[in-house]
Amino acid sequence: MRSWTRTVTLLWTLSAAFTLAVPPAFGQVTGPQPGRVYKVGFSQIADHPALNETRRGFVDGLKQAGFEDGKNLVFLYQNAQGDVGNARNIAEKFVADAVDLLAPCTTPNAQATVRVAKGGKIPVAFGCVTDPVSAGILESVERPSGTNVTGLYNPLPIAELFDLFLRIQPGLKTAGAIYNASESNSVTINRQARAEAERRGIKWVEATVVGSADVKTTAESLLGKVDAFVLGQDNTVASAFEAVVKTAQDGKLPIFSMDPQAPARGAVASLAAGQYAQGMLWAAQLAAPILLGADPAKLAPIRPRVFELQVNVASAAAAGLTIPQDILAKASRVHGR
Repeated sequence: MRSWTRTVTLLWTLSAAFTLAVPPAFGQVTGPQPGRVYKVGFSQIADHPALNETRRGFVDGLKQAGFEDGKNLVFLYQNAQGDVGNARNIAEKFVADAVDLLAPCTTPNAQATVRVAKGGKIPVAFGCVTDPVSAGILESVERPSGTNVTGLYNPLPIAELFDLFLRIQPGLKTAGAIYNASESNSVTINRQARAEAERRGIKWVEATVVGSADVKTTAESLLGKVDAFVLGQDNTVASAFEAVVKTAQDGKLPIFSMDPQAPARGAVASLAAGQYAQGMLWAAQLAAPILLGADPAKLAPIRPRVFELQVNVASAAAAGLTIPQDILAKASRVHGR
């Protein structure tokens, strides 16, 4: 087994990571124009802690670059309430409001926004997207799009995640996954996780949901069939995560997650780019430069390069597991003590 501790850096030095780099063509533009009020339209698919942390980091990143809500920035925020149709309506409203930047968070919102705005004059800088190519948002992440669309994407360290999960539960033989098959990001994550599980001889049992109201009964349907829940970054599941936690506790099963907010909510462990850090990076390297005049057609998509380990010792103990000391020592946050 590879050593996940060698392949993943756990801490991010904020002062180095979020330096605002204005492209050379705009070298003399060092800050917002005096007297101008900038308008940003930010949308997300649902209200849950991970996305809210990303939004908080995005707002703080803009403020660090000189764009402050209520002063020289109008920050328009809309939540699609889990409805993709709402995501499109929100994008259309933002376009009608003539925002200076469209900032959709999550794959469904980014897809809807690009359909509405691609080829137009309003720049789109998306975030919270796992695989923008398979989602049809970009043709490539290796080069600038040549259009008004760029963004931050976040592929997950799938192999390292399974290394971590198996260190904590060496006897994991059957994993249960819950996801919304209408979220293309969740389909991608599930496909990658299933392949990695099967490569390691772990049986993969999956169940899909349509909405947050389905999550509890779906989780209960897996009791007695799996040794653990292994959950990706699914917005529908995240919005009803407490229902999974209650089911896991009733069945004395651990929850392993790819969502960095999950251990604070009851999962045993996660390894992913921190949500707040992603928001800061998104604002510093894409949103702020675009507001200052950079051409999104010439800005290549970016991705986080650092991942954060979080664990919950109480959740592990409730499932009859003990988190190894070397993992605890490397965790950026330990919950449940």
